[in-house]
Amino acid sequence: MNAPFAQTGSIIPSGTAIREPKRILLLAHAYQAPYRAMRCAAATGAKVFVFATSEARSLGVSRFCAGIHEFRFDPMPDLRKASAEIEGFIATHGIDMVMPADAVTTRFLACIRPLLKTPVFPIPDLEAFDQLATKDRFMDFCRARDIRHPEGHLLANRAALVAAIKNDAIRLPAILKPVNRWGGVGVIRIDKHNAEEIAAKIDYAPILVQDYVEGVDRSISVFCRGGVVSKQVTYCYPDAAFTFQGEPELARIVGGIVRGLKLDGVFNFDARIEADGTVWLLECNPRFFFTMDAAMIAGANFAKIEDGRDSDVRVSSRQPGPVVTVADGELRQPEALLRHLLRGRAPNIRDWKMLIHWLKDPVYFGLAVAGYKRRWNANWLERLLTA
Repeated sequence: MNAPFAQTGSIIPSGTAIREPKRILLLAHAYQAPYRAMRCAAATGAKVFVFATSEARSLGVSRFCAGIHEFRFDPMPDLRKASAEIEGFIATHGIDMVMPADAVTTRFLACIRPLLKTPVFPIPDLEAFDQLATKDRFMDFCRARDIRHPEGHLLANRAALVAAIKNDAIRLPAILKPVNRWGGVGVIRIDKHNAEEIAAKIDYAPILVQDYVEGVDRSISVFCRGGVVSKQVTYCYPDAAFTFQGEPELARIVGGIVRGLKLDGVFNFDARIEADGTVWLLECNPRFFFTMDAAMIAGANFAKIEDGRDSDVRVSSRQPGPVVTVADGELRQPEALLRHLLRGRAPNIRDWKMLIHWLKDPVYFGLAVAGYKRRWNANWLERLLTA
């Protein structure tokens, strides 16, 4: 079953020509970002099986899930027992490749990869992951390399934050962040009007306090192997409405980080760009990103290892080697498309493709629209649908 990878072991060397896997085992800790990863993996033509926590059980509702097995990734399990359980599932279901879907499973896979016989989707090593994913370490990383990053410092807990605000020890406005959460969870802006009220409600520790930088938000996602970027997309997405647009200076900075660390895998960087074009990096997510389904509809599928064959792409010559990017333009998720239509505005072809993408999975889409995860405990419904 692993013939295409027989000489590569569990780590696929950069530059190795490989065939797209027919069966993928996706590791999922949560359900929102992993759902996007599952859809992108399925779009390569592979059957996608899922190892998931109870929180991610709803992935089994999707028609694109070929099978689901419950598993705990956090806290870190015994790696030898975990690898035996994973390899047993792999042998039973003829899996060709193991792929992480989120931050927790990417770090887990970086730890367990040496124990697996089955090839793993390109991911960073553990040291690179921790250096980039942990917000305070990423701040220090940028500072050491003269990369613009908002100045900040760590406070031990909520009491220390409240005291610092009362003693005018924090420049306002400022941004508060947890150091080890993802997807914007816990990130909040404070100013002189709301600082004390918000500080009293912070539920995580330690707390990273950063200077606030005025500007526009941009995100850039790259796929790289051996320190070379081969796929790249830059965008912003206020209110689920995407605008894809190149940012050469941001791409240059990120390309330098990729080369310097000789990175493998998918990396998403958030940035703030001032009116004069000055770029400030805010954070890095060394994993599949929440908006990868929109990037796929725009033309770049980050779950696909073979580059240069995506639709609606152009090849940029600004960086060494061919870099697959998507054409500039807009794309709206269904909720943004509805608002667009209600304003009497016409959708574009990408809008329709995004809607069709969701409608291809009607049960999951219907549950998501109903807000079943947000509004009530849906365990009974998930068990009924995935039985």
